[in-house]
Amino acid sequence: MANRVYVVANTDGTQERLVRASYRHMAERHVAAKLFVSRIATKDDLERLITAGVRVEQAVEPPPHDQQVAD
Repeated sequence: MANRVYVVANTDGTQERLVRASYRHMAERHVAAKLFVSRIATKDDLERLITAGVRVEQAVEPPPHDQQVAD
């Protein structure tokens, strides 16, 4: 697959980055990896965040690789 240059922006459009990648999700993952870290939530994390009004989000599975569109 040929690489393309994608503009990866935050949702309000105030920050933009140019990322060369084969697929859009790869460009997004590249940027996200530099902005976020993750770990399994502890009981204390759950209590603190749910009490503060943070809702648990359900991640969706990406389509299989052969069904992804290189837009």
